[in-house]
Amino acid sequence: MNPNPRPRVSLAFTERTGEYVLVFGRNVVTQLTGNPNFTTPFPTLATVTNALDDLETKIAEALDGGRLALAARRASKASVLSLLRQLAAWVQAHSAGDVNILVTSGFEPVKGQSPIGPLPAPYTAILRQGSLSGSIDARTPKVKGAYSYNWRLALASAPTVFLQEVQTTAARYRFEGLTPGQTYIVQVSAVGAAGDTSWSPVTSMMVV
Repeated sequence: MNPNPRPRVSLAFTERTGEYVLVFGRNVVTQLTGNPNFTTPFPTLATVTNALDDLETKIAEALDGGRLALAARRASKASVLSLLRQLAAWVQAHSAGDVNILVTSGFEPVKGQSPIGPLPAPYTAILRQGSLSGSIDARTPKVKGAYSYNWRLALASAPTVFLQEVQTTAARYRFEGLTPGQTYIVQVSAVGAAGDTSWSPVTSMMVV
């Protein structure tokens, strides 16, 4: 048995919600943009971005639960997944047999092929209104090899003044005691054997 099999891209993202796929896809595009390891992605990043933009629109239009809107959302998600599968295959073929190169693409390796060294930053946090007024539920896809997660929150009007900072073992956290009508920004980082990752991109939400 080969003790160092060539790394393979995990397709676990294909089993997740449309909202997850949207965030996952946006992160892949961000990680591949200007990435010297992957200079000519196929499908093109512009093609993937256009499909993601369409999915974001269809998700918003389906919030009222209309049958036609829900069908359009499913079709848009299927289109995005088809493009991401193609892109995953291309990344796998151009990873030079190195899992550490593979993870710079934003895709994840299959279980048991974790990279050595520093972990990648988590994806942009997914935010939802909490069940109580003045709260935000934040979550992020788990980072393989992470022991815990650092979370921080600030007002969008004062993005460098962090009102809450906390560490969790789970890839989710509920921010409470927030002011309805205010817009807040959230970031998350992961902690692994090599220390903290960089912070995720900023995401924002107005609290109700």
